[in-house]
Amino acid sequence: MSGHGPSSGAASTAHLSGSFVLLVIAAAVSSCGVSTPEPREDGLAVAYYEPTGNGGDDALLTDVVENVDGCLVVEGDDIAGEEPYVPVFATNDSTAHDITQGTTVDLGGGAPGVLDGDWAYPDACPAAGPYWVVAQPE
Repeated sequence: MSGHGPSSGAASTAHLSGSFVLLVIAAAVSSCGVSTPEPREDGLAVAYYEPTGNGGDDALLTDVVENVDGCLVVEGDDIAGEEPYVPVFATNDSTAHDITQGTTVDLGGGAPGVLDGDWAYPDACPAAGPYWVVAQPE
């Protein structure tokens, strides 16, 4: 044989499959279609979504803006649990740049179980959430 036995073919297939999976994941992350605004001056990472249609603000998150591992979060203890919420702002909303750490904010919106649609979620923020999708500006 020409050196392409079952073991070398299996290794090539496994390597190709792994490379393909990484390529698909990279494409999924980069193809979210969200053009994020300029970074905040204090360097805090902010999550964004691309607004479509009319957004709702069925609930209100009122609590203190904090920095958790470089991510802008809102404590959210008044809603449920001890986990801080990661607010996800519309790309056309300047609020993410206007609020400062240590201040109390009122953010209309809601807490979905899963984020879907076009959004940009920074690595500095906890991937498991919980998320607070801030209502789109009018």
